[in-house]
Parts: sequence; structure tokens; C-alpha cells
Amino acid sequence: MRFPFAIFANMIKNLIFDWGGVLSVSDHEAAVGRFKALGLRNAESYFKAGCNWQSIFGEVESGKLSADEFLSAFSRLCGHPVSFAEVAYAWWGFFSHLQPGILQALDTWHHHYDIYLLTNNNPFMMSYIRSDDFAPEGRPFCTYFRKMYVSCECHLAKPDPAIYRYVLNDAHLQSSESIFVDDRFSNLEGAAQVGLATFLVKNGENWIPEFEQRLNSEH
Repeated sequence: MRFPFAIFANMIKNLIFDWGGVLSVSDHEAAVGRFKALGLRNAESYFKAGCNWQSIFGEVESGKLSADEFLSAFSRLCGHPVSFAEVAYAWWGFFSHLQPGILQALDTWHHHYDIYLLTNNNPFMMSYIRSDDFAPEGRPFCTYFRKMYVSCECHLAKPDPAIYRYVLNDAHLQSSESIFVDDRFSNLEGAAQVGLATFLVKNGENWIPEFEQRLNSEH
């Protein structure tokens, strides 16, 4: 069910999107399989579907662990040294493909809104998302956004309301003029606490038409 947690008078001017399950379609099983292949026992227990990650995986995403610290801890869990590239490949298993039509939609929305990315993410995934190797349509992904906010760099993570306040303050946005899109209800609850309107999507569904209807209804 899609609905705003807050009723506001101003029209929407800012769109804030999550990455996994929203702009991209996630493949949970593929990632878990890759971590298992690296030697991580009980990998499913660290990556519960629909939840924020547990243990060192959550700590690296919140910035509590650096990439090097995570590699050391992860290598101990696996019982052997594991490289940055190997872990990056395992993390990237969560990415199946971009939401069909999302790049065209972002380009269209760009003419009417300021667009931001807010993702719980880690240095391993971001090393690829920001690289020249990931440039859909031959264009660096970062160019679709006014700014990308990443939990491991903000040292905050969703659903903590503090990360939404950080984005609003840093980008000089009014919560009453902004909408946040995520695939996890708990993350939307955190956003609602700072006055953001919210829109819930389901991983893999075509949510763009309904979202555009929502935007049109706000004007």
C-alpha cells in the first residue's frame, strides 16, 4: 500500500530514491550463494530478506567498519584471507538488473524535480556503482542524481531518522517538499518521522506508472 505518512501543503520538488529493490532489482539468493562460495557459513542468517543486514555486514554499511576492517573480520569468519575484489563480487550478487524504464524515467523527472539517491550500502558495492564499468547507456550512474548519499559514508543508516535529517540538511531540502521511495516499510517509517512523504515499492514490480500518478496528484 502506498500512502504518505504526512500531509503537507507544498508540492513535491525533491525525489529521494533507495537503490536495491527500487532503482535496481535485487537477487537475494544469488548474493547469498556467492558469500557461501567464499566460505561464509550460515550466510542466510546475515542476509534476512526484507531486513537490514546483521553483524559485520550492517556495521560496514553504517560506517562502523572500514573496508579493510570488514575484510579482516570477514576473512576470520571464512577461515581464510578474502580479497576486496572477491567480496565486491559477492556483494554485487544482490544486483540483478536495473528497474526497466528507470533511466528514462529519471531523465524525465529531472526536468521537474531534484533527484537524490539515499542507500544503505558499502564500499564494495559503491566501488562498482561509481566506476566507469557501471555506466548504463554509456553514462556514469552518478550523473542521474544531484547527489548520492551512502550510509557507509554518512556514518548513519536507514531507518534511523538521523540519516534523513542529514540528507535534508546537507541538500537544503524541505521535508514537506520531498518524497522518499524504498522497498522496506521500516525505512519508510524512519523517513516519516522527519516529515517526508513516502512511497513503498516491491522488488521486481513495475512501480513507475503508479509513482507518476502519485506525483501528479501532489501538484
